[in-house]
Amino acid sequence: MPRYPVTVLPGIAGKKLARQLLDDGFTDLRTVPAERMPTGALQRIYETTLTGEPYRHTRAMREAIAAWPTPHYYLDFETISFAIPRWLGTRPFEAVAFQFSCHVDHGMSPQAIEHHAFLDVSGNDPSRDCAEALVNVLGKHGAIITYNASFERSCIRRLAAQCPDLAEALMALHERVVDLLPLVRSHYYHPDMRGSYSIKAVLPTVAPTLTYADLDGVQNGEDAQRAYLETIDPATAADRKAAITRALLAYCERDTWAMVVLAKTLSHDAATGRCPPLTSLPAT
Repeated sequence: MPRYPVTVLPGIAGKKLARQLLDDGFTDLRTVPAERMPTGALQRIYETTLTGEPYRHTRAMREAIAAWPTPHYYLDFETISFAIPRWLGTRPFEAVAFQFSCHVDHGMSPQAIEHHAFLDVSGNDPSRDCAEALVNVLGKHGAIITYNASFERSCIRRLAAQCPDLAEALMALHERVVDLLPLVRSHYYHPDMRGSYSIKAVLPTVAPTLTYADLDGVQNGEDAQRAYLETIDPATAADRKAAITRALLAYCERDTWAMVVLAKTLSHDAATGRCPPLTSLPAT
């Protein structure tokens, strides 16, 4: 297949069009006649791929993010699902949050960004402790920024159902959740994303040196689930459990830091060319 096959076209409409183009003998998106492309997002992907120049609407991104109330809480959960429920009160294949990371931007300076983490590797149901930590970390004011908000909202709703005494506070958090993903979809595209708006596809095009490749042992969500299962196994040695715990914390922290970097760089004129330490922001 070519570097930019027609199959990079995303969504239901994109996949339908890709099948039609393949049937007509087109494999390379760059060889497709312009009149075959509809208007809107698919046309933007086509034109960006054709020219090799990223599409970026910095002002619209900046205005949208500026409209979110401060402080900004960048939140990401990691969950585990068991076919056979492990804990009372859980259902088969229910996504149970065992970890979250949160970067808090008070809007004062890069150095003022705080990081908070929760991780339960006890092997017990983490729901109660996770809910309490979430309420304590996220405060009562400010936007809770996520990447694909439906997932984080579902995690919060589940915690509210599990902890009735915290339900009011948790559902107040639920109402503050906003989504960075639609802004990226609307205001940014790079040919090397190859039709994907996942954070791991977008991040290398914005901050090439900020990757997941340097993380030891846990580099994606599936790795995190496998690591969690290993660390709660009673047979896992203490030193191995400690190493896995560090890896889980580093991975989830990278996810929320990636959101900070995307929001900051895509709403400013210059992107970082250097991987910054996780305690400070890249120069913009």
